[in-house]
Amino acid sequence: MSLTEAQLQAIEYDDGDLQLIACAGSGKTEVVARHIARLLTPSAAGGAGLLPRNIVAFTFTEKAAAELRQRTLERCAEAMSDLVGAAEMYIGTIHGFCLELLRSEVPQFLKYEVLNEIQQTLFVNRSSARSGLTATSTLQGRQLRRYIDTRVYVDALGLLREAEVDESLLRQASVAEGLDAYCAMLHEKGYLDYSAILQEAARALASDAGLRERLAERLRVVIVDEYQDVNPVQERLIAGLHALGAAVRVVGDDDQTIYQWRGSDARNILTFEERYGASAIRLEDNFRSSPGITDVARLVIEKNPVRLQKTMESAERQTYEPGDIVALQFPSPDEEAEYIARTCRALHGTLVRDGDGFRAISWSDMAVLIRMTSMAGPIRAALEREGIPVVSVGMGSLFDTPEAEAARQLFYLMAGQANAVDVIAAWTTANLGVDPVLIAQAVQEAEVTRTRMEAEDQEVRFSVYNIQRQFIGFLERLRIREEAVPGGRGEVVFYNLAKFSQAISDFEAIYFHSRPVQKYESFAGFLRNQAEAAYDESTGTEERLVSVDTVQILTIHRAKGLQWPVVFVPQLVQNRFPPAGRGGMSVWHLVPAQSVNGHSRYLGSEEDERRLFYVAVTRSQKHLHMTTAPAPGSRRNVRPSVFWYDVLESRHVRRTPQDLRGRERGVPQPRSAIANVRLSFSDIRYFFECPYQFKMRTLYGFNAPLDEALGYGKSLHDALAELHMRAISGETVDMSWVDGLVDRHMRVPYAYPSLRATMHEAARRTVAAYIAARQSEFARLEFSEKAIELNLGNGVSVAGRIDLVRRRDSGDVAIVDLKSNERAQAEALTEAQLHIYALGYRELTGHDADFVETYELDQQRRKARTVDEDLIHDVTGRIHRTAQALRDNDFAPAPEASRCAGCDFGRLCSAADGVRIQQ
Repeated sequence: MSLTEAQLQAIEYDDGDLQLIACAGSGKTEVVARHIARLLTPSAAGGAGLLPRNIVAFTFTEKAAAELRQRTLERCAEAMSDLVGAAEMYIGTIHGFCLELLRSEVPQFLKYEVLNEIQQTLFVNRSSARSGLTATSTLQGRQLRRYIDTRVYVDALGLLREAEVDESLLRQASVAEGLDAYCAMLHEKGYLDYSAILQEAARALASDAGLRERLAERLRVVIVDEYQDVNPVQERLIAGLHALGAAVRVVGDDDQTIYQWRGSDARNILTFEERYGASAIRLEDNFRSSPGITDVARLVIEKNPVRLQKTMESAERQTYEPGDIVALQFPSPDEEAEYIARTCRALHGTLVRDGDGFRAISWSDMAVLIRMTSMAGPIRAALEREGIPVVSVGMGSLFDTPEAEAARQLFYLMAGQANAVDVIAAWTTANLGVDPVLIAQAVQEAEVTRTRMEAEDQEVRFSVYNIQRQFIGFLERLRIREEAVPGGRGEVVFYNLAKFSQAISDFEAIYFHSRPVQKYESFAGFLRNQAEAAYDESTGTEERLVSVDTVQILTIHRAKGLQWPVVFVPQLVQNRFPPAGRGGMSVWHLVPAQSVNGHSRYLGSEEDERRLFYVAVTRSQKHLHMTTAPAPGSRRNVRPSVFWYDVLESRHVRRTPQDLRGRERGVPQPRSAIANVRLSFSDIRYFFECPYQFKMRTLYGFNAPLDEALGYGKSLHDALAELHMRAISGETVDMSWVDGLVDRHMRVPYAYPSLRATMHEAARRTVAAYIAARQSEFARLEFSEKAIELNLGNGVSVAGRIDLVRRRDSGDVAIVDLKSNERAQAEALTEAQLHIYALGYRELTGHDADFVETYELDQQRRKARTVDEDLIHDVTGRIHRTAQALRDNDFAPAPEASRCAGCDFGRLCSAADGVRIQQ
């Protein structure tokens, strides 16, 4: 790959802090990957000679992290014969770094669980008084209401912890007291939400001198991608790392600041050079888009008055032909949508430059980017009428799908809020290829369960009538099978049923300890009042590891970081894009605006909307169709957007429909589905056991029922992890540690009181026995909870964590995997896992381990064996085959009697049916 002078300058930069201003499509991922590779290259070979542990690279999303990680490993492999310790280099999100920091440096946080946004809302609702919700009033004095105001309250709690807040101006607002109550309850229950992760990490960094000393010894360079999207608390963390002596190198583009409503502050990137005394390098060549696209984008964004100086130019890696870029007005949104559909059909099969050659455009090369989800309906309908495959990414509710609505009706029935006739009708309408007799029988069984539950409500434990178990059991009684769903809809149906399974898990994580009848009534309330807006319809395009050849409709915010040969930007209408100001309840009804520094950025402006339009334009590689149409019956949504007139200044924009029949054509060829596959050991375990189980658990996302003993094995593991870390740091382990370790780490949130007491005592005995049995070995521990990252080539990598590495009296190295009954698994899987860890140890240290060992905590017994190179070779081959199966979307079941009998989803699988018939 040929590099520009600016790219080479950025790659070879080694003089402190740096601001890399990267225009859209400027190849920043490649530049950052090569820069990291140069930092890691030995000084004798012209590099900086840093160790992987000296580098932290923050990305905005996990997807971006995976791409940068893989690209970096590839460039390192090209630059040097081997790289030792790659797993010690952090490439990931700031949230991920902070969570790892808390769990590795502040032992109390090992047991804390992270609440997702849905669970956080449920958590606040369930204890609405203790969480501060119903004790909080608006600035006008109205008391907040459970369910109705929960989302705004939660948003306000996040704002107050992540923004720059003048607490003296906040005191007049009752939400300040609500925040204190909520944070206290989080700690009491052992939870972290996303804001708490950042806040606690910032607090630890500021208050723990030992932590700062360890980080100062380790860190040399901190790289921050998408720096324009950093918010105040994240900037405090970055500044804190810089203060420890690390050089900070930020990468971003103020023109692409589109998350200001979530707190990102463009002032960070606009003032970075001055605040840090940094150098600046500009990457102004766009390798993605044609000269026509870059011309339109430049005309749009240059009208923003405050921006960093730069001029994006096309590197002409993509061709421009007259007629590629069109701006048209239509009498109505329906006619606008028909035009989009016709144009998709006309462009299908035309050629686009792809690398050094050309490729025929397929459906998945086209995207319709919209400002608001309400714009999607007419466009999707028009594409469907044209017979064009289409998916709306994150548009509709999960409950717009008949299968999810049928599942919801089932639980209305189990809450006593629906009748059997309606539930049977809902499942029949879903058309899932299920025998109507089985539907009627399954619904009747649900009625019987409801009656029995009412009779036994006060006598049974919380777990008896587990909601997830009832849902999976109902699907089993239907005998639903993916391949039997009519119309080839099996995958989509199973994705949506799995998302309903996830909704159950979110709910039960918070409401597990409710009495059965109350739990089902509360779940019905959740489904009716909150779940509608919480779960998007799942087409599988975001979750799956292979792509679908369809046109995508998605919001511009979701399109950030993506690109397509063909992009449509419809509904460029004033008051829709940019949108008119919205009314209704907001955080500013709870938080005094003057108490938040820069509060106006959360509200948005025309400049912010212009940046969003710029992002939409720069997603296109070649074809860009911008359209406008007045909303029918509206007096406000009539005139074209101000952005519409901006693009008309470009000489590349055509004002009439273009005849595309003369374009050169070929056979449509979708881009390859996935290049990089990163697997955890859990992924490998499930796939090795049965590829279809992997599909059900990992790709679809079905969840197994919660177990009352869940958490015991992890609690024991965490207690020993702290013991090992302290032993490695030089402390002398003794029996006085036992109670403190167990008390700090015991977390069994679903256990009833007597079971919790039993497990607490069992853990105490196990830790004491472990200390007694292994006392002489603690001085020879080398690593505890050590992350590994294996690059196996061909875009395949494996991430994992070794429990323990210790040296024997002879000096031989043993890799130890701690096992409790809860963590037990098949011997062959354990053998595979341990040899992956042996390979990981080699990558981590550059040396070979001599032994792998399973340590059974319940019996205080070890099972050791020498490292087997043949087995390592065999396991790596199986991992490559796993990756290829993912790329090929090949998840053929591997039925086996004992395995199928113990599988949580064995009764939803035709292959398992065959095993049972043979028995």
